Amino acid sequence: VGANKSAVKMIAMGTQLHAQAYFEYDAKKSGGVTISHLRFGPKPIHAPYNVRAADYLAIHKPSYVHSYDMTRYLKQNAVCVINCSWDTSELEKQLPAKMRKDLAEKQAKLFIIDATKIAVKAGLGKRINMIMQTVFFKLSAVMPYEEAVEMLKKSIKKMYGKKGDKVVQMNIDGVDASVSGITECPVPATWAEISLPGEAGGSTKDAKGPRKIVDLAPKQFADGVQQPCNNLDGNSLPVSTFVPGGRVPLGTSQFEKRGIAINVPKVDMDLCTQCNKCSLICPHAAVRPFLATQQELSAAPKDFSAGSRAAIGGGVLDNYQYRIQVSPWDCTGCELCVRICPADALKLADAAKVIEEEEANWNFAVTLPDRGDEIDKTTVKGSQFQKPYLEFSGACEGCGETPHVKLMTQLFGERLVIANATGCSSIWGGSNPSFPYTVNAKGEGPAWANSLFEDNAEFGFGMRKAFKQRRDYLANQVEDTLADKEVLMSEELRAALNQYLVMRKENMHDLLLPRGRSIYHQIMEKLVPLLEKEKGDHPKIHSLYDLEDMFGRSSFWIVGGDGWAYDIGYGGLDHVIASEEHVNILVLDTEMYSNTGGQASKATPKGAMAKFAEGGKLTQKKDMGQLAMTYKNVYVASICVHVNPQQAVRAMIEADAYPGPSIILAYSPCISQGFPMAESIQHCQMAVDSGYWPLYRYNPELAAHGNNPFQLDSRKIKGDLFKFLAKENRFAAVMRRDPKHAEELDNKLQENLVQKNHLLQVLNKEDLEGQFSKLVEGLSDAKSSGDSITVLYGSESGNAEEQAKNLMQDLIARGLKATVSSLDDFEFEELPNQKIMILVVSTCGLGEYPANCKQTWLKLQ
Repeated sequence: VGANKSAVKMIAMGTQLHAQAYFEYDAKKSGGVTISHLRFGPKPIHAPYNVRAADYLAIHKPSYVHSYDMTRYLKQNAVCVINCSWDTSELEKQLPAKMRKDLAEKQAKLFIIDATKIAVKAGLGKRINMIMQTVFFKLSAVMPYEEAVEMLKKSIKKMYGKKGDKVVQMNIDGVDASVSGITECPVPATWAEISLPGEAGGSTKDAKGPRKIVDLAPKQFADGVQQPCNNLDGNSLPVSTFVPGGRVPLGTSQFEKRGIAINVPKVDMDLCTQCNKCSLICPHAAVRPFLATQQELSAAPKDFSAGSRAAIGGGVLDNYQYRIQVSPWDCTGCELCVRICPADALKLADAAKVIEEEEANWNFAVTLPDRGDEIDKTTVKGSQFQKPYLEFSGACEGCGETPHVKLMTQLFGERLVIANATGCSSIWGGSNPSFPYTVNAKGEGPAWANSLFEDNAEFGFGMRKAFKQRRDYLANQVEDTLADKEVLMSEELRAALNQYLVMRKENMHDLLLPRGRSIYHQIMEKLVPLLEKEKGDHPKIHSLYDLEDMFGRSSFWIVGGDGWAYDIGYGGLDHVIASEEHVNILVLDTEMYSNTGGQASKATPKGAMAKFAEGGKLTQKKDMGQLAMTYKNVYVASICVHVNPQQAVRAMIEADAYPGPSIILAYSPCISQGFPMAESIQHCQMAVDSGYWPLYRYNPELAAHGNNPFQLDSRKIKGDLFKFLAKENRFAAVMRRDPKHAEELDNKLQENLVQKNHLLQVLNKEDLEGQFSKLVEGLSDAKSSGDSITVLYGSESGNAEEQAKNLMQDLIARGLKATVSSLDDFEFEELPNQKIMILVVSTCGLGEYPANCKQTWLKLQ
């Protein structure tokens, strides 16, 4: 759209022609369809309708030729150009029959260009807009080509000047290389004689591309609404097609199969360590681990079976074969899985080739049983064996929001209720006709609704209050039924109802079972079949059966971006966290209004350029976490799944179990911050290391037991803030424009961050002092009894080992007996015989245990 707007302005201002432009585009943030309707002529143009007879047609993605009827509105003798990697000899095979027939019958001139290859060579990555714009001026003859190129280069300097000279030059290089890449292709006259499906002599087989509706989803919606809309025929649907009230089935995004990636990952299972990090970080749930039995593999495609390996991890995993499988049609090619893999087991390959090799494997993988219930979901690895109830959304490539929401659905999906504020998360989360929230085999999944920007917190709060009212009514009904001696029931049912009532009457909040399940949900699973069996025995039992879904505890989450949470909806959010209600808030913090073009919010940091803060924001970011902690009854966490996924898992589980309001602030890297999204993982690590985004948890329940409620999970600032800022264009642009002003703002930002981190260290220190007091007490007992103290360490880099040995010297200096050893060097069987032990262990990487203590840890399991 931006490139075409520039072209229209150039033609209108640089020639005697009048111009008209209308832009039509969907809500997809990656691979979305954009149609530019452009008209030019010597007289004023009065045409309030779409172009329906095009002299020039440019198809910017090769997948569009299979997805849409591209030549429907092509004029006689028109020009058609396709961006693709095919050569002339492949067109017969690649172009659909109708398209070939139209090109021949309309005597069109056909051109191809591999604009993506030119863009990559120029350093532009997948950005082909200026290359295709150059092609437009060359082939359309709207204005003299040489004049057009000169004006185009001037517009590039104006459009991309803020991003630096390097970006400007890359676009100019792309323009200069464009024309030489154009190839004119002959259109055989025999194409006009092609018989189409439904015509006399034509095949009746559906010759459409990859989109195939199967019986796994609501077929009526897919056939009647989704398919016409995705074929750009949505405007032809009558109102009667739609369900009154706006309710739509979940899980329809799985049928789009957009195929928008140029390159997608392939997995080398011989290198795979089965850590599941690739699945965790995938924004679109297109990379997943699957578990299969040997019997199931006997029915698998040959490549799937050959690529499976024995599952690692012990316990229930010993019963299965393991495989990482990519959905090549749904991948957007963001590269994050390749970047996060610790073993380089994923490599990018040409999408067309991977689709050919892996499509059948993916189709088989999704038919395998969901085995999430067998596996502990409270670990990073275990969480990724849970079904993602958010899949194949229209979010940007490398989106930083969706991994957090996807993880939330994996932890609570079958009992999740989401109130979603308007913003990015409502657009990729619920744009007609395809919905990425989905259900499991039992039909359970998130209930999702979108409210206004300004009242989402109240909207979700009302949902929770209504649910609580219904559960209170259920508890009264259960109590009345149990007290009524005329109601006869089985002892099994009576015991289960009593168990539920005890939980409710004693106001016990939802304790978590070892594998992260809800106790209430387990009680519901026990009660429902019993109530169904005995519902005919008495009307009161039947009434309880009618309320069966209230026995479980839904997990209520109010979700939105920082524009909603920090700005427009803050009044409602503050009202909710000031309540005592058990409701959770997830703030996807991109530090700007991402959905509307990158305007500054109160979450935008000092010194960052954004719309309405072109010279760099002068005020510092609102500290939402500290504001929430002042209430003393709110669970608060600051997380980033890209840096410390285990902390993110723990924070979400703790927030859900906490019997009051909670708020989780999730650092969500965004393309509008001005850095390549493929670098998000390293970039987020720099944000945490430099103190820009500290990771912490504040749990008021800990204070009730005499412990410090605050836990700082990113202890030490060890990164360079200015190196981090220089990598983001929102800061770098201010530096280029006014270095002195930028330096002042960045210095103030650093000063603010140092003060904030100092305060967090002070909050965390209270717990250190408490632990030190316990240690001193134990050492005093050891000195009086003459017992020896065993100091054991686990160390990867040597820091923990050094601390352990220093500690031993201090103990000896105080007259105590002490020995020191790595955990794996110490005899495991002797551990129970040690009266006093001090363990000094520092995890490495993303939470892995150091090599010299891993065996001890596995034995302890």
